[in-house]
Amino acid sequence: MKKLLINLFLLLIFAHCFAQNEEVLSYRLTINDRLLGDKVEQNLIVYVHGASSIELVIRPRNISNIEKSSNELSQIKVIKTKPYFIYKDFSAKKLLLSDYVGAKKYLITDTLNNFNWNITNERKKIGNFNCKKASTVFRGRFYEAWYTDDVPLRNGPWNFCGLPGLIVKVKDKNSDFVYELTGLSLKAKFDQKLVSIPSGFANERAFSYKEFRALYKKKLEDNIKLSRITQVTPEGITGKVTITLPEKQEKF
Repeated sequence: MKKLLINLFLLLIFAHCFAQNEEVLSYRLTINDRLLGDKVEQNLIVYVHGASSIELVIRPRNISNIEKSSNELSQIKVIKTKPYFIYKDFSAKKLLLSDYVGAKKYLITDTLNNFNWNITNERKKIGNFNCKKASTVFRGRFYEAWYTDDVPLRNGPWNFCGLPGLIVKVKDKNSDFVYELTGLSLKAKFDQKLVSIPSGFANERAFSYKEFRALYKKKLEDNIKLSRITQVTPEGITGKVTITLPEKQEKF
């Protein structure tokens, strides 16, 4: 009976923490592609409802600087295609996302809380937030994160989560992938149906992360083979074409 009461108490705490909260987060992702020598920026939006959240690519209108509150974020237009997304279900500890191998997009299933964070005593202020430093190693990259417990939301961009507060900035050691919080609305209003798997994936098979990596590796190997073949253009010019794929954030 005592154990049952403890479990019930923990469930009530969990339910209270995620009780119908609706937040909208905005992040800027900077990708430094060292292979191609390119620098790419993407704007991301994260809708949070209850114990679930979804991250989408957005077309920004006016993204404010980091603020405690910004109602403009709920009006950012989401790209209406079979989208890139990352869906987190904290109650089921489930992660669903989409990603490319070449031109083909796949639905991938993974687990949440894959991060073993090391929280340090280092502090600094980023925008309006008092932040604490944490670090972790995840699938081949070392990450440094700054989070704030001023916002009791254990979430962040991409797969990141599990810190005792909102992630304000996170980057890998070489700054190949840098995420920065650019806006926050703690009292957002949006269609709650947004926080679900996009309908374009309704009939898609969900690949495990291990299966997806195998597909990616196979595509890389196929591209290497094609790159060894001498090709002839309609103008009679011969040569070899190097075919590359963008490097994934997860190295293995």
